[in-house]
Amino acid sequence: MRNAMRGGALLAIALVLLPPLYDDADLLFSAHMMQHLLLIAAAAPLLAAGGALDGFAQTSFGRKFSEPPTAWLLFVGIFLFWHWPVAFRWAAQAEWSRLLELASILGSASVFWTTALSADNPGRLGGGARALFVMTAAVVTDLPGVIMLFAPRAICTMPHENAPAFGVTPLEDQQIAGLLMWVPANLVFFAIATWLFALWISENSVEHSPRNNP
Repeated sequence: MRNAMRGGALLAIALVLLPPLYDDADLLFSAHMMQHLLLIAAAAPLLAAGGALDGFAQTSFGRKFSEPPTAWLLFVGIFLFWHWPVAFRWAAQAEWSRLLELASILGSASVFWTTALSADNPGRLGGGARALFVMTAAVVTDLPGVIMLFAPRAICTMPHENAPAFGVTPLEDQQIAGLLMWVPANLVFFAIATWLFALWISENSVEHSPRNNP
């Protein structure tokens, strides 16, 4: 199962880095946001569930970054930074900066999901706390998507934006990007948070069952 999850993560990463998505992301803001979505809501949680970062989390360096407050702030901070127009437009200017953007998003999201999904994380978050850990990140990272969706004009465009070539206006492109970052991402975040909450309820029920209370 773990190998299958890691394989799924590698497939998602390949979709991000290979044509047509990689090329389209230079011309279409929604394609760029699809790259972010695949990394944050597919590749990173699959890597975490597949145990890809377990070795890293056991190192002294990894333990520091895997502490819940650090992992949360690292992921949310990097997410918000790369959804700032000045930042993602700067990254789009060169190949190395494009890869830096994608790598930092994948790395911080992988640490975040490893902390959320591991019962043996440094802070030893219980199921309820892990659910809250995921839900609060979902709420904060919703903000760029909401702005993209409801802004009255196109404020998020790529430097080489060519939305008309894809049959949409720059504003419509931005709105599609907002929907991608708001709806599908939330489905993943809240589905995992719900599962963690249900797991916590189940664990508490077992602990407080008559069999465990002689």
